[in-house]
Amino acid sequence: MDKDKCTGCGVCAEACPIRYEVQLPPEEEAKARSAYAQATDEAVVAEIIDLYRDEPGNLLPILLDINSHFRWLPRPALEHLSQELQTPLSEILRVASFYNAFSLVPRGQHIINVCLGTGCFVKGSPRILAELERKLGVKHGETTEDMLFTLEVVRCIGCCALAPAMRVGDDTFGRLTPGQVGKIIDSYTKTANL
Repeated sequence: MDKDKCTGCGVCAEACPIRYEVQLPPEEEAKARSAYAQATDEAVVAEIIDLYRDEPGNLLPILLDINSHFRWLPRPALEHLSQELQTPLSEILRVASFYNAFSLVPRGQHIINVCLGTGCFVKGSPRILAELERKLGVKHGETTEDMLFTLEVVRCIGCCALAPAMRVGDDTFGRLTPGQVGKIIDSYTKTANL
């Protein structure tokens, strides 16, 4: 198994002939993997876990709150959660990788969702996407170097009457033209620099 390519699907664990043997990483590697980026991060995750600890089906709300706080699911937070809930990390990764509301990689401050559903597609959303990629200097699925924007493609944002449409965080923009994209992005860049 190549641990760098692991998605947490659990297939290898089910097929492994030595799955009942405890496999611990070297102590230094375990400490490095479990190190939070900031000293306060562990306290934030502990507080989120405690908020839902006694509720049935608490995994999803905990993951949602962790994802909301960090804008992604850092591995140390998932390991912390695994230990506190006594749930295998592979099971947590299976849930986290199933829902598109979660990200296992760092995301920007502003998540841009460009709708490529049928209504938006026929009204020109591929041109909107192309203009966003040009303006931001990233392809969809990527995050700008300054961690300000993450560009994602979705199949529906629930406003077909406004096609072509995109969403930046909680803000929805409809009946877009490629010429409007730059002004929208600039407005978010300006507020970030204040």
